[in-house]
Amino acid sequence: MHDDSRDDKWHERRKAARAAQLLNYRAEIKLVGEPLYQFRVSDVSTQGAGLLITPGSRFLQIVEVGQVFEINFISPQGTEPSGWYQSQIKHITEMDTGPYKGLKQVGVQIIGRADKD
Repeated sequence: MHDDSRDDKWHERRKAARAAQLLNYRAEIKLVGEPLYQFRVSDVSTQGAGLLITPGSRFLQIVEVGQVFEINFISPQGTEPSGWYQSQIKHITEMDTGPYKGLKQVGVQIIGRADKD
């Protein structure tokens, strides 16, 4: 059942402002035994990001909320975050309105820089 009052109940919990006008901002994730996954970033801050993923992606079958892994954020504008970061999946949400309707958004929290020496 779809709850149309969801927008009325939405409460912003982010502590940092997010940039929503991103030009070609991408994220790469490499999991053991899997191909390199590349995703478009829908919004980003220094504390987190929203990754856009097609619903049929194998990635969604092998990850879960709470999982921690490294993400390579690729920012053509040179804005932060850029580079490798330890991140944790906070939510997986189906986008049912707007320009990303039909996609899933994986919300990740940035824990800190990943040691890639």
